[in-house]
Amino acid sequence: MHNFTQTITLQTLSEAQKDIFYCKSNNISQTLDFYYPKDKPVEAVPILIYIHGGGWRSGNKNNMLISTYGPLFIKHGIAVASINYRLTPPKPYPDQNNDVACALSYLAKNADRLKINVNKSIFFGDSAGGQLAAFAALNIPYKNYDYETPVGVIDFYGVSDFSKIIEGSHPDFNARRYLGSKYNQSVTSASPTTYVTKKAPRFLFVHGTKDRVVPISQSKMLYDLLTHSGIDTEYVTIPGAGHGFVGPELSSDNYKAIQDSITSFLQETIQR
Repeated sequence: MHNFTQTITLQTLSEAQKDIFYCKSNNISQTLDFYYPKDKPVEAVPILIYIHGGGWRSGNKNNMLISTYGPLFIKHGIAVASINYRLTPPKPYPDQNNDVACALSYLAKNADRLKINVNKSIFFGDSAGGQLAAFAALNIPYKNYDYETPVGVIDFYGVSDFSKIIEGSHPDFNARRYLGSKYNQSVTSASPTTYVTKKAPRFLFVHGTKDRVVPISQSKMLYDLLTHSGIDTEYVTIPGAGHGFVGPELSSDNYKAIQDSITSFLQETIQR
């Protein structure tokens, strides 16, 4: 089994700025951490924005997943921003989406100071964060928030279509709480599948075949819609993997397959 202890960490590879308030508030839930490669290039670097999972009700920008995969992005000369957002309860949709958009707007507005190229941004999310990342990437322009369409999205086992999971014999109660008390009225507007167009960015979907939290069909559904719209999209299944790509239950082969998929996607997407 894979040992996830990191000998090379985000901190050793980057210069970090922690708990940056991005939305004109003093709410710790509206902060981001920013990591910049220590080997500073002359030109502005691409930026990866990570949105954590946790069923829209838990989780944090400083977690095991970003600690595990974050160094991979830094090694490719990409800055990393990891964001917090308000959770349910008491904050339902679209407060989380608004926070993500506010963070993206902050990064765009401060791109020169941070020495990042927001025209070469990638959104990355897992589970609930995958849904928030896909929503932010596809639903542009969004309200009065001003940020650039990413060149790519990395979606780890995210929700794509709420209509498939909030009813039936085993409804997703986290999804219901996220959508609010009148959840049936928000199903369409909150689903990334609603916003697929021919102008969508590239996507990389990675999903475990044994995921019992978010059905693998959720990734396949959005992948099919994007592909049918002519978008160059990748869909990678991880045999035997459950929900969450960190921890001793993930085999070394599966971990390498995930890393290889990300590396290939970065090379093909950032260099375009």
